Amino acid sequence: MDFAEIARYIFIGLFAVYTLVTYVGSTLHDRRALKGVYAIQNIITFAIHLIGYIILYLGADDMKYIVLYICEFALLFATIVVYDIVYPKASRLLVNNMVILEVVGFIFITRINYDEGVRQLVLAAIGTVITFFVPAFLRNVKQMRNWGWAFAAIGFIALAIVPIFGRTVNGADLAIRIGDYTLQLSEFVKILFVLFVASIFNRLRSFKQILIVSGIAFAHIVILLVSRDLGTALIFFVAYVVMIYVATHKFYYLAAGVGIGLLGGFISSKVFSHVRSRIYAWRDPFKDYQGSGWQIARSLFSIAAGGWIGVGLGKGLPSSIIHIENDMMFTAISEEMGGIVAIAILLICLNNLILMMGIASRCNTLFYRLIAVGLGSMYGFQVFLTVGGAIKLIPLTGVTLPFVSYGGSSLIASLIVFALINGMYTMREEQVTR
Repeated sequence: MDFAEIARYIFIGLFAVYTLVTYVGSTLHDRRALKGVYAIQNIITFAIHLIGYIILYLGADDMKYIVLYICEFALLFATIVVYDIVYPKASRLLVNNMVILEVVGFIFITRINYDEGVRQLVLAAIGTVITFFVPAFLRNVKQMRNWGWAFAAIGFIALAIVPIFGRTVNGADLAIRIGDYTLQLSEFVKILFVLFVASIFNRLRSFKQILIVSGIAFAHIVILLVSRDLGTALIFFVAYVVMIYVATHKFYYLAAGVGIGLLGGFISSKVFSHVRSRIYAWRDPFKDYQGSGWQIARSLFSIAAGGWIGVGLGKGLPSSIIHIENDMMFTAISEEMGGIVAIAILLICLNNLILMMGIASRCNTLFYRLIAVGLGSMYGFQVFLTVGGAIKLIPLTGVTLPFVSYGGSSLIASLIVFALINGMYTMREEQVTR
């Protein structure tokens, strides 16, 4: 039995303890007890990171993996230290969950493609440095709540130029190429969209205003559908429905949103061929096993092969699935680390959603509450889409698993989202302690 096989059980134990401690920490209020929770989280996170890279190094016998590990460790350690020193009132549970998900992403992206692992680290470093300033910006720039129409204009223009000048990624017009990198603008427009809706609904919420905002939201979604970015279109729609309900507290808006969503899904399946093909592939992936059903069928085989404890890091065949590092990272984790670890990661993502909604409920102003609810809804639904697609619960939508999947735009946008949430949490905590 080699080290990778032994590590399967170590990973299960570490992820199980981390998940348990995280949920216990979510119920604690005593600062001393919470510091103990944070310490356990950090020890487990860096232990998983170290063990993962030991396995990768032993499998490749190449020092470049050790160098990459050291660079990643420095970034992750700096993230924790900066938040601890600069933003001591930030939600450390949210920060620690973010870091462990980054660790899982670094390990699996590097395991699949070393060069992509290096690029992911570079973009993570850029995004992390940017997000160190986000909470301070949010705290000091109060005029943001008046910039709603500017957010809408910038976001709409950004989406509109992608089908014209963009690059096709996995069959969808998603990205703008900049040198060796591609910029997926829709990842950042999601944030602008939430800021726009929060800004407008922060003031008047008349029926006329709701119709205008709904029309702009619909225009965003149509552009995404035309660009064949089905997953992001769904994320926009769900976030908008949740935000309008929170802003108005009127159930019939929620019911209308669900009804419109179902009707829109039916119409989209008739009008857009790419939507129809994904539904056909989902209904019976084995009917066209070598074609449109390949990703789903291979995903199911891989998850089944992993069972509860996995085949071992580096022992699976993730490269047999097209674009696995982008769309199907949950499958790779399930195959090599097993169902128990995969469920633990899902529970960590769920804990993030719970923390985000808890922060939203404690925001004093509707503007910040809507931002937290909108961003939290987008995060939670994105996790649902990528995991649901991998296990054939829903059709594949091509969205990433935040912090875990390969993709600089997704990673940086997710870092900004968590920084915004933590910025609002910090402002609330500072008000309470004054």
